[in-house]
Amino acid sequence: MAAGAMVLLVSSCSAITMMSEEQKVVELRRAGELGAEAHVTLLAELAFPTPEACLNNLKRFTGGAPWDEPYSSTADWLSLYGDYFVDSCVSGKARVPGK
Repeated sequence: MAAGAMVLLVSSCSAITMMSEEQKVVELRRAGELGAEAHVTLLAELAFPTPEACLNNLKRFTGGAPWDEPYSSTADWLSLYGDYFVDSCVSGKARVPGK
């Protein structure tokens, strides 16, 4: 029984990889959509969606940026993800990767 559990543990660890560029595009698109939704929610709460207000609410609306590396996120990725969310939150229009 213990040997089987050990094999499962080792094999599950080896499956963790870096986020692909395609996955990053999907996550950035999601951050933009969530930011646009946050814009509407903040207005409904009678809060003006300023860059500061949006940044302060990033984790509330997104749960935080997904990891782009095994077990962590790089500073560049966190910044980019946050930029997509905040830009969309302030404007009310989802920022789309590549545009």
